[in-house]
Amino acid sequence: MKISFWSPVRSSVGVTTIMACISALSAIGKRGKSILLENHYSLRSLADILMESKEKEYLREKGAYYDRNGMEYLLKRIYSGEVKGKVVKEALTPLLFSAMHYLPQSRIVNKEVFDYEFNLVHNDLFRALEEIADFIFVDTETNQNLSSSLILDDADLIVVNLTQNPEDFAYFFANYESLKEKAVFLIGSYLPDYSWNLAKICKEFHISYSEIGVIPMNLELNTALSQGRLLTFLNLNYYKPSGKENSYFMRYAKRAEAMILRNISTRLGR
Repeated sequence: MKISFWSPVRSSVGVTTIMACISALSAIGKRGKSILLENHYSLRSLADILMESKEKEYLREKGAYYDRNGMEYLLKRIYSGEVKGKVVKEALTPLLFSAMHYLPQSRIVNKEVFDYEFNLVHNDLFRALEEIADFIFVDTETNQNLSSSLILDDADLIVVNLTQNPEDFAYFFANYESLKEKAVFLIGSYLPDYSWNLAKICKEFHISYSEIGVIPMNLELNTALSQGRLLTFLNLNYYKPSGKENSYFMRYAKRAEAMILRNISTRLGR
C-alpha cells in the first residue's frame, strides 16, 4: 500500500514530521512493516528527525553519502535490471527493530536527474518495495514536478497536510478537486482553541470526521525533532504518556494513524 504525504501549500505544514509520526506509530503498534522515502531536497530530511547525529554520520560513512545504499543507488540498479530482494534490502536502513525501514536520498544528483531516473523505474521501484513491506510512506515534494505527480498518481491514499488556516483548505478544493477521491486530511501543529478548529473546518468545507485528523502542537516533540529523537519520544509515550500535554498529543496522533489505516482498508475494499 502506497501512502503519499503531501501538501499543496508551502506554509509551515510539517509534512515530513507528520509522516514520520504516523509511520512510527504504525510500526510501534505492530500494524505491519513499513518503508519510508522522500522525493524532495528540503533542509530537513527524514534522517534529521529519525536518526541521532551518530547514526546519521554512520549512514554517511557506510554509504559514502548514501551513494551505495540509498534511493539513487537503488534506481540505477533497478534500471540495469537488478530488482532482486537482496539489492532492495541492501539499500534500506533499518529502524525500530526492523519494523520500519528508511530509504535515504542523497544530494549527489540534482533534481532534474532524479526526476528523470525516477520516471523511468518508479513502477518497478514501488513493486519491489511492496514485496517486502506492508506500507510505503512517501514524503512528497509540494511542487508539481514529475516525480511528485507520479507519486500522487501511484498512491493508494493521499494524506493532504494543511494548517488551520482556512485559505489552505480553500486552495486545495479550488485547485486539486481531482485528488479528493483518494485524499484524507491532517492538520499539523493543531491548536484546539484557535478559532478555526476541527469542527468549524469540517462544517465549512464539508469534510467527514472519518477523513480528517490532527497532530497537536507539542513542545517536547519539537525538542525531540531537533535532536533526531522522534522515535525515542514516541516509544516512551506510546503506552504511558508522561504528562497531560503528551497524553493529549498521543491520543490524537493515534486517532490520526487509525483514521489513515481505516481509510486504506475501506478504499481498497479490505
